[in-house]
Amino acid sequence: MDFSIVLKSGFMGFALAVGILMLVFYLCGVVLTVARRYFVRVFTLAAVASFVGVYAFLHYKIRVSPVPQPELFLVGCIGGWLAGIFFGLVNLRRFLTSTLK
Repeated sequence: MDFSIVLKSGFMGFALAVGILMLVFYLCGVVLTVARRYFVRVFTLAAVASFVGVYAFLHYKIRVSPVPQPELFLVGCIGGWLAGIFFGLVNLRRFLTSTLK
């Protein structure tokens, strides 16, 4: 079992999740001018968008380009996505709220 695949894919899932979270909050705050009181709704939208982004990445990476052990890659990427969602909710809450109006 190659743990470097799990670590690399976990970091990829984490980076994708946090990046999409920040992008959705920025777009909702600047373009749509959503109020701060709708944080939970915007966070739910961002979590769903980040899941779609990670799913598209996994679909591309596993189906198109060959991965030596796709099960480990899948587990690491989904674990990184969950860690990114949890990190966004716990540690980035103030920053994400500040991007809303």
